[in-house]
Amino acid sequence: MRGYPGQPQGHPARQFDDFEASSLYCPTCRAAQPVRRRLLLVLPGGDLYDYTCRVCGTSVGSQRDTTPPPELDLISD
Repeated sequence: MRGYPGQPQGHPARQFDDFEASSLYCPTCRAAQPVRRRLLLVLPGGDLYDYTCRVCGTSVGSQRDTTPPPELDLISD
């Protein structure tokens, strides 16, 4: 698989795996505005985040983080 210039061969592009928005379109303000990311729920399948407009407080989007939980080692006696 051929990558982009400067990318090592054999590794897929992973630059957008953990994307976090800094500004989104707000329908109330009718313009792109800076947003605040807020944790809404902690679920077994991943955390749910809400993006709110910093100017007016309108919810403008959400994101689900599906990062696998860390493995726990069980100690038996």
